[in-house]
Amino acid sequence: MQKTLISMLTASSFFMAASAAMAGEGHTLFNPTPVDQLRPMSAERPSKADSPYSVDAGHFQIETNLYSYVQNDDCNNGTCSKNRQHFIGGSTNLRIGLTDRTDIQFIGDLYRDQRIDDRTAGTRIMRQGYGDTQVRLKVNVFGNHPADQYSLGILPYIKLPTNQEDLGNDEVEGGIGLPFNINFDDGWSLGGMTQFNLVTDGTSGYDPAYVNALVVGKALTDKLSAYTEFYTFKADQAGAEWLNTLDFGTVYALTDNFRIDANVHFGVTDAADDVNFFVGTAYRF
Repeated sequence: MQKTLISMLTASSFFMAASAAMAGEGHTLFNPTPVDQLRPMSAERPSKADSPYSVDAGHFQIETNLYSYVQNDDCNNGTCSKNRQHFIGGSTNLRIGLTDRTDIQFIGDLYRDQRIDDRTAGTRIMRQGYGDTQVRLKVNVFGNHPADQYSLGILPYIKLPTNQEDLGNDEVEGGIGLPFNINFDDGWSLGGMTQFNLVTDGTSGYDPAYVNALVVGKALTDKLSAYTEFYTFKADQAGAEWLNTLDFGTVYALTDNFRIDANVHFGVTDAADDVNFFVGTAYRF
């Protein structure tokens, strides 16, 4: 029943979003937006909250973590562990503009190296390889220009178990997010996202899980911006804990179509990773 529910949720979300996006559009994947009509570049990265803006029709965008380091030290029920992860090409996102308000996205960890040391038992687990893959459909509902005062998007997704060496839970999962942004005077903005997910319960069913994030952004110059984000994740499962982080980052636009970013996320609850440092890029073509 629950597996049927996640399939129906994902399929209906994609159908609803695609139907809304395809109605009355001018440019398409095969009739690209002219270069001189491109909107200012926006990206899903580096904040955890996604943007409400789509990639221009007929254009492509690659967003990726060049390098990411994650550290988490925990002690639970008398067992203490040290978890270290290194990502190269982590969260690589290929975005393809389908219409003036829609893009499709394919996201995967190209290489992930995980080392878990059980300091109580004196054992070590090492895993490395490719991670899971997400397929997402971004639809801008209104405000598809980064200068618009109010913007809202719809973002259904499905996660496919493509991981190697147990770097995932080997289950199909999915959900739908609502990213938004509000622009204020003097380069300030307030963005965020609320997201409903269906995650595996470890047996044969699914439970709901909820994401909420708020992002305060500031344009420091025409090319440099910074953000602060508060992020929460909570699964509706017995014993599940809050995964909350406080995040900081900067973005620098080298050109109209290429930007770099540097970021650090701090866990503010025990269940969250202690720290995550990463640098990345976004390139439109």
